[in-house]
Amino acid sequence: MSGKINLDIESLKFIFEKNKPYILPSIVIFTCIVLFFQFIIPQLKTLLTAREQAKQASLNLKTLKENLNILVNTDEDSLDSQLEVLNQALPFSKDFSGILNSIDFASRRTGVALGAFSLKIGEILSSQNDSELPTITLSIPINSGIVGVSGFVDTIEKTVPLSEVSFVKIGDNISSVNLSFYYKPLSIPSDRDGVRVNPVSQKALLLVDKLKNFERTSGLPQITPPF
Repeated sequence: MSGKINLDIESLKFIFEKNKPYILPSIVIFTCIVLFFQFIIPQLKTLLTAREQAKQASLNLKTLKENLNILVNTDEDSLDSQLEVLNQALPFSKDFSGILNSIDFASRRTGVALGAFSLKIGEILSSQNDSELPTITLSIPINSGIVGVSGFVDTIEKTVPLSEVSFVKIGDNISSVNLSFYYKPLSIPSDRDGVRVNPVSQKALLLVDKLKNFERTSGLPQITPPF
């Protein structure tokens, strides 16, 4: 048994002496591989992430500079006036008083008498498609024939807040009109640093000028909603 152990030791010594020049380089290579995977690769990932963040910060800074340049060259009073016109045409919230005033104005302007009507609130905004605007729908009985209804519809279509006639039923003395009034809640992006501010386009300015010619009921005595 002792002879076998000595033989094994002699074999190990022989193997060690034969491979002795390769042992230290092998240890160094193995250590380098371990260090590479444990330290170098995570540092490279951190460096790449930092470069991406720096690139994004540079883009955000460029956007902020462009936004600042646009805002500095924008007439604040003119912008406030345009926003007021747009808010009257397309309110940021359910403008019940504005709707009732608009209907009352159109009724008085055309000389037609209205029957009792009710409001139908549109679907919740979160359940609608992004391309759809939330609405408030009304079915309005009108004590008039085709002439009175035609005048009422023409007047309401040129009165703010904006509305759309979706259904008209004409009778000899009693008619019915379905109206949908739109509103659009003002959304503020969560990441405002990277949001680009665009100057008001010529098309938008023409639209604002057109809306300025619409009948406004904001200066009339306010009608309190019956609810």
